[in-house]
Amino acid sequence: MASPETLDFETLLRPISEENPGGCELRDDSEGRQLFFQVKEAREAARTIERRLQHGLVDETEDTGTLERPDWQIVQTLAIKILSEYSKDLWVCAWLTEAMTRLEGFAGLRDSFRLTREISENFWEQIHPVPDEDGYATTVAQLVGLNGEDADGALIAAIEGVPIVCATSLDPLSSADYRDAVDMGRADPEQRERRIEQGAVTLEMFEKAVREAPSEYFCELLEDIEAAEDEFSRLSTKLDDCCGTDDSGYALAPPSSNIRNSLAEVRERVRAIARDHLAKSDVADGETSSQLVAESPAAEGTVVGANSAVLNREDAFRALLKVADFFHRTEPHSPVSYALEQAVRWGRMSLPDLMKDLISDDSVRQEMFKRLGIPDSEYSSED
Repeated sequence: MASPETLDFETLLRPISEENPGGCELRDDSEGRQLFFQVKEAREAARTIERRLQHGLVDETEDTGTLERPDWQIVQTLAIKILSEYSKDLWVCAWLTEAMTRLEGFAGLRDSFRLTREISENFWEQIHPVPDEDGYATTVAQLVGLNGEDADGALIAAIEGVPIVCATSLDPLSSADYRDAVDMGRADPEQRERRIEQGAVTLEMFEKAVREAPSEYFCELLEDIEAAEDEFSRLSTKLDDCCGTDDSGYALAPPSSNIRNSLAEVRERVRAIARDHLAKSDVADGETSSQLVAESPAAEGTVVGANSAVLNREDAFRALLKVADFFHRTEPHSPVSYALEQAVRWGRMSLPDLMKDLISDDSVRQEMFKRLGIPDSEYSSED
């Protein structure tokens, strides 16, 4: 079961006023401008502190003697106030997305994508910032920044920093922590020991934390990630429709591949590290389903096992992942498990996304898209 909603959608999607549903242009309104710069500066300050923490450059605060921490709560509070009371502004939506990801994890990311989509659906004719001589480029500029164009955008590190393991023996651990643990396992013994003394998490510690966590945690986490992926896909489609293309046919909507790929990588990482927990959950669900079928009057005389039947694509994918899990456990050195997981990942992709994943040469890929009749927007928006 996915996490509950983290945002008050009813309040946030309410028109600012009857006369002006989308509200004011923040930069042209005295009170709105003050709030705009407050949230902008709060976001920049939080990101600066994060970068300094990453490089070990943050000092203790004078009043408490503790390390300074990024204050994403103030970003969240100001952004919600602006979107509820002043303006349906996509820059503010982008900053709220950054804050919600830090504060509420994948459930916050899911709800931020949904909010941005529904604001776009309900207020596009009054959306802010208002389009200028460059069309919607300025309007969606901060959404572009979340994904990035020539490099990873602002949201990628936030996604990798969301906890994917919460246990009693360690602080919450993220995808970034897992990647660092794997890298540390390849380091020479002296360097590895030095990093452990500095507080780095080893792969053994990570795996211990996974074993300690309840299965229900991973089931909910996986549902939240998949729901975030679904909401991002819906948001991307909506922005493609709203932004359109320029005179040369180039898509004006924000690129999406970095966020899409980052979420997919986290999803598959969770499936891999929590495979035993998820397998237990699948067995429990299967036993419940079998019991319900057995107890149902309509099931009399039926010989099909509800726990083993493959009835649709998703059932087939789950079956393949169970086979992959078998090879993970019995032949960890074998490439079979990874090949099966890769096949499932490809199978869940749309055709355009699959082509982007398989064909690295832009010109070859675009020619293939043209021959298959895939619209320009499916490939020209790729960053």
